Amino acid sequence: MREIQAEDIRAPAVAGLFYPDDPTQLRHEVEKLLAEAQPEYPDKAVVAAVAPHAGYMYSGPTAAYVFKALQACFSPPAAEKFSPTIVVVAPSHHEAFPFISVFTGRAYRTPLGDVAIAKEFAQALAEADPMIRADWRGHRDEHALEVELPFLQVIWPAFRLVPVVMGDQDWELCRILGEQLAKLGREFSVFILASSDLSHYHSYGEAVSIDKRFIEHLQTFDPQALHKALEHDECQACGGGPVVAAMLAAKSLGANTVDILRYQNSGDVSGDHRTVVGYLAATFCKGQVASGK
Repeated sequence: MREIQAEDIRAPAVAGLFYPDDPTQLRHEVEKLLAEAQPEYPDKAVVAAVAPHAGYMYSGPTAAYVFKALQACFSPPAAEKFSPTIVVVAPSHHEAFPFISVFTGRAYRTPLGDVAIAKEFAQALAEADPMIRADWRGHRDEHALEVELPFLQVIWPAFRLVPVVMGDQDWELCRILGEQLAKLGREFSVFILASSDLSHYHSYGEAVSIDKRFIEHLQTFDPQALHKALEHDECQACGGGPVVAAMLAAKSLGANTVDILRYQNSGDVSGDHRTVVGYLAATFCKGQVASGK
């Protein structure tokens, strides 16, 4: 596979499938989802978050809760000039590889334009550990990272991206990624977003029960216990590794509480309760423990 070049641009893979490929329609849909989201805004510093990654018709209303909360917590008066560094960590749905892949090219492209890569951070992360590499694998066809970007482009048009895909989600890779994100996060000041859906293709009632266990484990704020629960199939999340890594980094960066902003599944949207997928919006914050909503 060809090595990533400095000027490489990752083209959109799921525009027109998971979200509109027309820029005007896409912006309108994201703005509508954000307008309809009504998260509570605790007086806390948000360090990291979890957002779902299905088609906007299904998971968009839940994902919007995360981005609306971030917009309220972070955006300065001139939000269009605000350029935070955002690390988006996603699972790999299409390729298996035994390491963590970082895209270090020039940009990720969406119908709303090119998202610049935070080159210094991305390169430093790719060189931080032998199990983290600058690589195309996990990036070419992956939707889990791409679908988060239009939301970020609407709230912070000038943000810079560090795109990370986990080819495996074992504990050691989660630990390595969490430690390195925390280490570099103290140096560069970043926000971490873990991309994950919850249980897949159970009946509505079964999904709610399984996802409740995931949320309960998440709220204990114990990354290793959550990882063990996922390994033992006590709960399910296709991006469980990214969530665990984000939690590890967030704890190291001072977060001590989890806020559940919204839980929903595809059955709540479609009305079809036979087989559903679970969606969660959550934040890891510095502040006093608050009850989930």
